[in-house]
Order: sequence, then structure tokens, then C-alpha cells
Amino acid sequence: MKRPLILDGAMGTELQNRGVKVPLPLWSANANIEHPEIVINIHKDYIESGSDIITANTFRSTSWTYRKVGYGEKKSVEMAKLSLYKAVECAQKAISDSTRIAGSITSIEDCYTPSAFPGRSIAEDTYGYSTEWLVDAGADIILFETMGNIQEISCGLEMVKNLEVPVWLSIILKDDSHLLDETPIQDVIELINRYHLDCLMTNCNQIDTTLSALDGILKLWAKEWGVYPNLGINDYGNDYFTIVDDSNFRSAIATLFSYEPDVIGLCCGSTPKHITELKNIQNTKNQI
Repeated sequence: MKRPLILDGAMGTELQNRGVKVPLPLWSANANIEHPEIVINIHKDYIESGSDIITANTFRSTSWTYRKVGYGEKKSVEMAKLSLYKAVECAQKAISDSTRIAGSITSIEDCYTPSAFPGRSIAEDTYGYSTEWLVDAGADIILFETMGNIQEISCGLEMVKNLEVPVWLSIILKDDSHLLDETPIQDVIELINRYHLDCLMTNCNQIDTTLSALDGILKLWAKEWGVYPNLGINDYGNDYFTIVDDSNFRSAIATLFSYEPDVIGLCCGSTPKHITELKNIQNTKNQI
């Protein structure tokens, strides 16, 4: 059995666990500026738990998000850039030589509401800034994550088609055969195949939804792939503190390993302890 790369777990909900307020719509973006030491420590804890890749806390570090909380056009760009560069700096301060940094980019509006996509012009502007800054700041991977709108995916991939750094795309599903906006998975993969993509992933669905979708996805996608489910008991319920119990977690993760992903990690509701358990399951599998 091949050894997949271990991605880290949640940042936003782990910041909450450590007493940091993460109000929407900025979510965790200001933590890079106001609580960098906590962000660094979370990264370090994930690395110590076994993560090969950590995700810079850039999920909501966008000019669009800062505009939504009242900043003007120029100031929103300044704040987004500050948050993003601080996020990558925090990740760089935490890593060892072998650890890679993924720069997170997500849906411009609420991840669970694909109909809120604000249009291609805004997406091109927002993603243009984010990708340029992440490459300049030193991210090793561009990771589009929790992407549930086919137009937004198209725009994102178009913006990075000439980048030399690896590009990963992680989608969020409505069910085992549809993107969250109800686009059939087959259509999503047909779109993706027009571009160079280094890894296709799914994230932020509950574990059961992730497992039910894999067979269909892997029939259509033969390149590198990965998963990082959330630990909630329902999809899109934001119930990440009512998480799956330990026995169900271990059983489900062992099943995910049996599919031999190239990358595996965890999303909302997870902690460094869950990554340790994931790593232990991996080690057990490798001994069989």
C-alpha cells in the first residue's frame, strides 16, 4: 500500500477551540494579524501530529471579504494582502524542511451557498490578487478548496493556468454524484481536464458522503487525488462540535485509506489529535 501525504486538519474551528473569535464573514482571516502566535502553534501541532502539508490560513484573506465588513476598495486590498502574507509567514515559521505549504483559496462567498457566486469579474479580480500574492509569499501549492460552483471552478482554474507551482482543486459535494451546485461530477471532471491539475480532492463533506462519492469519482479521474472530510454528523450543518464518535472515525478513515489516496487529511471539526489518530491508522495499515 502506498503512503499518502498527510494534509493537516481544521484551522478555523481549532482557533475557536483555543479562544480566538472568528466571526463571519472574515472567519479566521484576522487571526493572522491579531493572534499570529496561536496560528503558528496550531501549525506546529499539526506537523508534530504527522502532517506533511500544512494549509496557510488564507481561507478568507481576500479583498472581497474585507470589503464586506466595510473597508473601502484600497484598504480592503491592503488588509487582505497583509492577512495573506502574515498567514504564509506563520506557516513558514512553523515548518520543518520537508513540510510543504498549501495556500488556501475558496469560494468568494459562503462555501455552502454556491448560488451566491458574485460573478466572473469579481472572481477574476479576487483570485488574481490571491494567486499572485500566494506565489510571491512562497506557498508551495495553490489549493482551491471547498469549491461548489462550476463557474467559480472554471474561473479559478483559468486564473492559474500559467502558474509554475502545483495547483490542487478540492470540491464540495451535494451528494455522491453532484457538485454542491448540482452540476454532475462527470461535467466537473470534463471541465477540469481542459486544464493542468496536479491533484483533485473532495473536502468538507461528512465522511459518509465522501465515501459514497469515491467510486464514481475514481471511475472518471485517474490522476492524483485526495480527501479531507469534515467531522460533522451532517453535511453543511456547521455542527462541527457535534462530531462523529471515535470508533466511527477510525473505521471510516481506515476505509478511506483502503482506496489508496495520494493525499488525505481532515477538515472542519478536526484537531491535531485527529491527525495523530489518522497517522496511527496509516501506520497500522502499512504494517498489514
